[in-house]
Amino acid sequence: MFPGAPPDILYPGDPGTPNRALVYPDKNNFAPRLGFAWDMFGNSKLVMRGGFGVFYDIEDGALNLQFGGQPPFGAVANTTPNTYAGVVGDTPGTGPVADPFTAMSLTNPFPFTFTGTFGVPAISFAYTTFPHFRTPYSENFNYGFQWQATPNTMVEAVYVGSLGRKLISSGETNFPVPSVMQQQLANFGSTNPECARPLAACVDFIGGPVLSGPDSDPSAFPTGAQQLLTNFSNGLSDSHEFQMTVDKRFSKGFALRAAYTLSKTIDLTSGFRARSSEYTDPLDFRLDRALADFDTPQRLVISGFWELPFDHGVENGILKKILGGWQFNAIASYQKGNPFTLFSNNNSSQQDQNPDLSRPNVIGPIQYGNPRNNQQVFNTGNANCISPDAGDINGNVTGAFWFNPTAYDCVNVPLFSFGDAPRNFLRGPGINNYDLSIVKKTKVFESKSVEFRAEFFNAFNHVQFFNPNTTGGSGTFGQITTDRNPRLIQFGLKFYF
Repeated sequence: MFPGAPPDILYPGDPGTPNRALVYPDKNNFAPRLGFAWDMFGNSKLVMRGGFGVFYDIEDGALNLQFGGQPPFGAVANTTPNTYAGVVGDTPGTGPVADPFTAMSLTNPFPFTFTGTFGVPAISFAYTTFPHFRTPYSENFNYGFQWQATPNTMVEAVYVGSLGRKLISSGETNFPVPSVMQQQLANFGSTNPECARPLAACVDFIGGPVLSGPDSDPSAFPTGAQQLLTNFSNGLSDSHEFQMTVDKRFSKGFALRAAYTLSKTIDLTSGFRARSSEYTDPLDFRLDRALADFDTPQRLVISGFWELPFDHGVENGILKKILGGWQFNAIASYQKGNPFTLFSNNNSSQQDQNPDLSRPNVIGPIQYGNPRNNQQVFNTGNANCISPDAGDINGNVTGAFWFNPTAYDCVNVPLFSFGDAPRNFLRGPGINNYDLSIVKKTKVFESKSVEFRAEFFNAFNHVQFFNPNTTGGSGTFGQITTDRNPRLIQFGLKFYF
């Protein structure tokens, strides 16, 4: 369809493509469901329940948006505001705001006119389709018991499992080949990752001969395709949970519920918005198999309400309306923190990823600190994941560290490796939160009533920390610099009719 396209890049209508959609049809999406319940003693006191089902997901709408503006159908121009520092237009209307292209000696690609031709490089960045893309699905199953221990007490214990299969994941297909970069290093003493891409078609000058990867000297530049990302259907996830719930109704309008979950979730990637949404090693997807970003091994929630008996024994009608209808509610939540990954940010892999997914080496034991102590001191001389610029005259950095940064080496990671720190092998702070509310219901007429609510989220204003800075080379590496919402109070008034 487009003779000027880089070799091995196919467009709809080219020989070798499955159809105009570039994806083979997915015709075996069978979704059976099965469930059962058994009253074990015939008295409705103890019930066994179980079920299994296959559930299909929908493709994220962003998958379609990724193909907008790709060569030769469109143009994408990226400009960074800080590159215009000090740039001033010679004449009115040519400044960096009025005309960001002329001010930087760039060619304005807009308005775009479709000609079916390519520039240099022909494709600097694009998403390509995976011909065997499939609809993601999960196999969900559960098995448990529900027991009425007393007339006012219910106990439930359930095992819940979910296996995600053919999940959407992202990876690079035109990645710099490590063996080619090793040969570049041997030939020239340095690497040129962009010319180690199989479809790069690097040259030393426009019109010059195309150099093979190992022959691409540091001054060579690509004329073919550079970064090509693809959405695969090889993502996996495994989640196993034990859930236990106890409900107890007391007398005089008082009730409690306690719900506990023990779980573990493992996956390859944890969604498009995660930094590691792209596979770290394009040659070994399993390198990223680890705890999911959202894994929460333990969670306990205790909730209850109490219908306050202020109007007990009150006979005066007006006074009864004032004192009656009050209810107090409370929710206490406790849970372990979510895991996180450390990134060396030194491009040791030479994959030219954005953002860089290279990790540090682990050189010491894992040691957690107390983020409420913001006077912890580490020296950049033995904590090289921290930017040297962050230290004082002696190289000391003071802050609220969540972990000991001296246990990780971001500088001396061997070239063409990703570091030996696993994905999501550290865990962040947990949650210890209390939400309270007071409700007053007042009946105005027979079918109309007014409800007033006062709600206190994080009622005791307890600090709930987010995960620490995980980017090597940052001045706050290992430190916690953000937290969750402080105490929030809100009032509401409802009229029911």
